[in-house]
Amino acid sequence: MFLNLAGRSVFHSSPITVLKRFTHEYAPRFKTVTKKQKGRVPVRVGGSIKGSTLQFGRFGLRLKTEGVRLTAQQLKEADNAIMRYVRQVNNGQLYRRLCTNIAVCIKGNETRMGKGKGAFDHWMVRVPTGKIIFEMDGDNLHEKIAREAFRKAGTKLPGVYEFVSESSLVRVGLQSFKDPNHDPKVNYFEQLKKKPTKEYLNELKSKQTNYRLFRGR
Repeated sequence: MFLNLAGRSVFHSSPITVLKRFTHEYAPRFKTVTKKQKGRVPVRVGGSIKGSTLQFGRFGLRLKTEGVRLTAQQLKEADNAIMRYVRQVNNGQLYRRLCTNIAVCIKGNETRMGKGKGAFDHWMVRVPTGKIIFEMDGDNLHEKIAREAFRKAGTKLPGVYEFVSESSLVRVGLQSFKDPNHDPKVNYFEQLKKKPTKEYLNELKSKQTNYRLFRGR
């Protein structure tokens, strides 16, 4: 038995089959749904600045208010708003910093207590204050274009967001970090002496001799 190999070559490989998931990129790749408690958004009180600075692009969108819970559908809507605006202007590249890996399970309304947690509904992620949501970069990407794109994305998400660049300060909690070396030194004792309060006047009088004689009677 002979094979007809006319016009073929052993160096010519067959086309590779490209597999594409029929979901968005915010859904986890491995769909092992682990039912978890609702939990709380972490509050960073130790001065951590993890995730509050740019790592991949020149511009970014950062959460400014208290921590929120973002669903995969909300992030996808914000993603579409950014790409819909940037794609018609130039070929900007968008970096997504979040991964929705927390499963949210729901039960029907007016359901009696007990009998399990409920069926899986959607994916969610907890975002603390100061976390970078999106980053953007491009050869011809102007700051005004990135600012307008992130403004449109902020309207799709819960919470208040701010536009950050490479020169922006890091955010520690609800306050932006300030270098104390650049702040002018203020002598608050001299200010109180010029314009003393009632409590400070009582403190000064308590150090006088005539008041100290009758102390502790």
